[in-house]
Amino acid sequence: MSILLPVAFLLFQVATLLLAPRLAGPAAYVFMVVAPLLAAAACAWRARTEAAPARNAWRILALALLTWSAGAFGNLWHELVLGQANLMYRESALAFNLAAVPITFLIASEWEPPARWVVRAADATHALALGIAYSLLAWAMLTARGEPDLTGVLVMVRLEDAQNLFMLLGALVRWFAAEDNAEREFFANLATYLAVYGALIVLNNHGFAGHPELGPEYGLVITLAFALLAGLALRGSSFATSPRPPRPLLARAVRVCSPIVLAGALLIVSLFLIRVNYGAGVVCVLVAVVGYGLRNTVAQMHHIERGDLLSRERTELQAIARTDAVTGVPNRHFLDEALDRAWRSDARIGRPMAVLMIDIDHFKLLNDRYGHPAGDACLRAVARVLQGTLVRPRDVLARYGGEEFIALIHDADTAGGQVVGERLRAAVEGLRIEHGGSPFGVVTVSVGVASATPSADTGSASLVQAADRALYDAKCSGRNLVRAA
Repeated sequence: MSILLPVAFLLFQVATLLLAPRLAGPAAYVFMVVAPLLAAAACAWRARTEAAPARNAWRILALALLTWSAGAFGNLWHELVLGQANLMYRESALAFNLAAVPITFLIASEWEPPARWVVRAADATHALALGIAYSLLAWAMLTARGEPDLTGVLVMVRLEDAQNLFMLLGALVRWFAAEDNAEREFFANLATYLAVYGALIVLNNHGFAGHPELGPEYGLVITLAFALLAGLALRGSSFATSPRPPRPLLARAVRVCSPIVLAGALLIVSLFLIRVNYGAGVVCVLVAVVGYGLRNTVAQMHHIERGDLLSRERTELQAIARTDAVTGVPNRHFLDEALDRAWRSDARIGRPMAVLMIDIDHFKLLNDRYGHPAGDACLRAVARVLQGTLVRPRDVLARYGGEEFIALIHDADTAGGQVVGERLRAAVEGLRIEHGGSPFGVVTVSVGVASATPSADTGSASLVQAADRALYDAKCSGRNLVRAA
């Protein structure tokens, strides 16, 4: 189906020219209007089958074809309706030039739309201004000596060749730099169409157009490009989707340089335009400079916001990685880092520190009797009261594992550690959490205390081991006690 429809249209053209040669001229103008319309319809159909952002790209390409068709209709109107026989018509030339605007926008803008619509609007404004500036410059070159003459036509033809080459190179770069399959597919089709279209335009402008005796039907060679594009749009898949190694460096370079190239092209054309149309040239220069500055500012703001968001997410992930999921207090990983930092810091100033190892008494019996949900609730309640009892901001409470917690107490000797340990033990007992498997009838904790003055010759692991031995002593002595190493 993707091949039959364009081929049928081309065969119908050939049949019309052969069977009705007297109608060849008028039919040629009609076919020049219909061919891009059919290609635009094929692109619109393709857009319905694609997901964003490929859907929008095909729609924008359809807009370019509709604009080109409007230019062809202008020629038809002047030649067949008004009976004029000039080589160039200003409104038609404007439409043909503006048909390049959507394609230029596709080449210069990002495939994935950025968060700021201002960036897209700036790219669209630059592309539109470039199309208008180019059209004004080309028309001024065409009519530099009054009415269009051969010299002016040759200048305009060369400018059109440069425009087509600019779009083709841009589409090829986007094709090679594309990271997404849909993006690679689209720009492969676009580059193929632009290559054929550019070659046929060269054939028509430099060959057939220079021989008026050949008639307008020879210009129908351009419809081959529209038929090709219709076939590419209708077939739904392309060789461009074949696997290939990613080119992240090229992709980043294209994202950074495309808007610069677009603004630069507008600035260059505007500087040439100033020589023949000062007011329009100055306006286009301002659009190039102000538009790029605004776009760059908004893009930088967007990147800064994304950087801040990533930084916040990284901080949140780090907090999650260092927080115990059940109790909400720091986990053992966080404790190990905090203990090492405190050991090194206190070793420099010779200040003592204490470690309290805290264990919930008969916790396994509580789980067996009331179930694991009740056990988790008990862990959370104990963690909250322990953390609330440590009033100094530098003191740290962490879940060590299972039903064990560790408290790191700064600037505390053994006696001070015992005072804090007794406060923690009493706070947990004061919760009065029912525990039928405990001889105390409520949830209690045993606490082992160890204190030392850190030094560079020893490590914090010895202090934790001493606190663990003291905890074992408290448990062996009957539990719900505080014992010091």
